[in-house]
Amino acid sequence: MREFEATAEATRPPTWAHKQRALFDLTADAVDRFVANYTGPDGEPFWPPDDHVGVDGFDDVVEGFYNWPLVYAMGGDERLLDHARRVYESALERGAATETPFGHPMVVDEFEQCRDWFHLGEGNLYTYSMGLAAPDDEAVVDRAKKFAELYTADSETGNYDADERVVRGPMNGSMGPEFCDFSAYEHHPYGADYRWARHGLPWRDLEFDEAADLLDPANEERLFEVLNERCAKDDIPLNLNITSLMTNAYLHTGEERYREWVTDYLGAWRERTAENGGIIPDNVGRSGEIGEYTDGSWYGGYYGWSWGGWHYVGIGPTVAAENAVLLEGDREYLDFPRSQLDILMENGIEVAEDDVHSTLYIPHKYGGEGDYHYDASGVLTEDDGEVLWRDGWYEFQPHTDDPYAVHLWYMSMRDEDRDRIRRLRDWEKQDWRRVDPRAKTKHGDGHEYAWLAYLDGEFPDYPDRILGATREHVDERLRLFDAEGNEPTTVDEDYLRDRNPAFHKALLQLTMGAPQPVYYGGLVIAQVRHFDARRERPGLPSGVAALVESVTSDGLELTLVNTGARREEVVVQAGAYGEHRFTAVETDGAERGVDDGADDSDSASDGEDNSADALRVRLPAGSRMSIRAGLDRFVDDPSYDHPWSETEP
Repeated sequence: MREFEATAEATRPPTWAHKQRALFDLTADAVDRFVANYTGPDGEPFWPPDDHVGVDGFDDVVEGFYNWPLVYAMGGDERLLDHARRVYESALERGAATETPFGHPMVVDEFEQCRDWFHLGEGNLYTYSMGLAAPDDEAVVDRAKKFAELYTADSETGNYDADERVVRGPMNGSMGPEFCDFSAYEHHPYGADYRWARHGLPWRDLEFDEAADLLDPANEERLFEVLNERCAKDDIPLNLNITSLMTNAYLHTGEERYREWVTDYLGAWRERTAENGGIIPDNVGRSGEIGEYTDGSWYGGYYGWSWGGWHYVGIGPTVAAENAVLLEGDREYLDFPRSQLDILMENGIEVAEDDVHSTLYIPHKYGGEGDYHYDASGVLTEDDGEVLWRDGWYEFQPHTDDPYAVHLWYMSMRDEDRDRIRRLRDWEKQDWRRVDPRAKTKHGDGHEYAWLAYLDGEFPDYPDRILGATREHVDERLRLFDAEGNEPTTVDEDYLRDRNPAFHKALLQLTMGAPQPVYYGGLVIAQVRHFDARRERPGLPSGVAALVESVTSDGLELTLVNTGARREEVVVQAGAYGEHRFTAVETDGAERGVDDGADDSDSASDGEDNSADALRVRLPAGSRMSIRAGLDRFVDDPSYDHPWSETEP
């Protein structure tokens, strides 16, 4: 570990530093109020009600507080971690007391009984945040192992067939894959109006003429029959999100079998993709055969190419490739999601937006010939208004609502992947030098491109702007609390999520140089991570702010500012899990420590190639330090372990 002492004064800290620390403080206070007003005396959620019977919604409850441990792990108050533990334990108890139509509870042995990995991926974001926040918590470690064991070859659940390398159904969990009944899942809360009139028919060989016919309940019941026949036993690309559960267990334990599970299962999907001519199939039978229950068709699976399309299909390849790179260090795994993006781009259509710019509309779905009249606003259509279909591809629209291209570049740091992002830019919709003061979706997306513009030097005001917008999001929630009189006006599965006053994305981008994880089940992947050496806890010390100002293939630039009234010590780790290593380090306003073999001297350019997994920075009150560091990425074995043994003087 290399050590530095900050010498540059910051008697008037930059506005971003004050805003960042104020956001940490406000978030903790807002969560205090949230817990007091919207949960019971022991942090118990008010949903599900005592007489509820159902299978949907537990992930939505957890989404109401899943990011509190993450904000704590970046430097938030310890109250965030305490509240998260209490509410999660109470949510588990409530889920275990809620019945399903199958004769067992919604939550069995602390894990959802049988659900798809779109929803399981969302709910388990809490699990992964706790690994960053409290890896020494025995309950956290035990759950990490227990959850992963649900998917091992010898598990009694029957979720995974190691010989065929298939997950034995699109829905799975603590009770296994056999409780997949689509009529139990798809009726509530959305119904036919959302599922079919908006997204269209998943197949073209049924007796229905158009998606709107499914608004007739009798027709929808017929569709459920077909869904159960064709989709209830498939392995689907969304199951690749299980690699995060296995990676999480590896980060806690270092056990090789979890790493092997990730690479074996990902390898199976890559083989299926190659067998299918380079396009990932969306349904694989329990024998390992593509299209086993769909008459040999590689499309038509649950959440597949003919249903949710690329938005859902792209999740698994992206998440699994990230996990494999983290565990193995080999960025060749990124060829898998990259190849899928390339196929879509090759089949895309350029649409001129003005005299200078055009937007590439890529196809998001694939299906057979038939009727494509349904509500699909924003996509290219034929002259008669029908959704454009060309050689099987349809729903041609921009890519910018999905983060997959951003994550691909972030993992590879390749210029061609950065160019791919630029080529996918939506020139009509997306201003890359704008911050929206209102969150667009439940996961607060929409600012990845503004952040990239900042990293490119095109949007220097971004830190101030995104912190201001995030502050406004918190204030907006507090105004809602006031308007409701500190009691929820509605209580459903979303009531906590819709009121959660913690927003983490700006803090991830600015302090760790990290994009938001793929929301449906990805892990945090970052340039750096900070620890409070004096208090031996994760996150920036109280009063200390951090700004990652540049991320390139060579390394990063980072500024630390102590806005507080006392001396602090920060350990800056290379990577979220110690997976990277610092190489050459240059500092401004710092003095080198003597314990690394150097003389005490002001060092504006410490260019020696002394690799280190972390930097220890001493920050007197009212001081700052800027660091330019090279990074060898994905070269060390990742772990949740905190670096206390390496921070001893």
